Amino acid sequence: MPTKPGQRSPTRSTEAHCREAELRVADQIGRLMDFWGFKRVHGRVWTILFLAQQPLSAAEIRLRLDISVGATSMALAELRRWGAVREVHSGSRSVHFEPETNIWRLVSRVLQDRERRMLDETIELFEDALAVLRTGVDGVPCSSARRVERLVWLTRLARGMLDMLSSRGELAAQDTRKMRV
Repeated sequence: MPTKPGQRSPTRSTEAHCREAELRVADQIGRLMDFWGFKRVHGRVWTILFLAQQPLSAAEIRLRLDISVGATSMALAELRRWGAVREVHSGSRSVHFEPETNIWRLVSRVLQDRERRMLDETIELFEDALAVLRTGVDGVPCSSARRVERLVWLTRLARGMLDMLSSRGELAAQDTRKMRV
């Protein structure tokens, strides 16, 4: 049945309806990424690729999200660095992108790279401070040494849990009893 002038075809209306919902999902993932210390646009770009039925070009991503060429390019470069998206070559001349769809693999990469580095730096700093606190002044240890020892232990525990979680994708209660800190 033909549509009246100014009236959308049912497929266009359905497509627009779906795109609007997809943008809401992308915006929320962007908010989560922002909350976790990443750029909002990274979450939005990854989500649009994740929801797409086929790889998208940078121009298609830019149009769907209504972002600049520069923002699109920078987000794609950063997402490629994290392994969250990869380039694929299609029949056309332009490069297309597809997402990493294994969510755990993405989370694990971030945990291993970012959080592990922070915990290692924290352990090193705490241990250095603890050495000073144990020596104290004139051989008398500082009273805070015992509490810093607890912080070292707790941070090592967190590092061990992170290692188990990122290597297996799960952490059972009995695992914590086997951990050495």
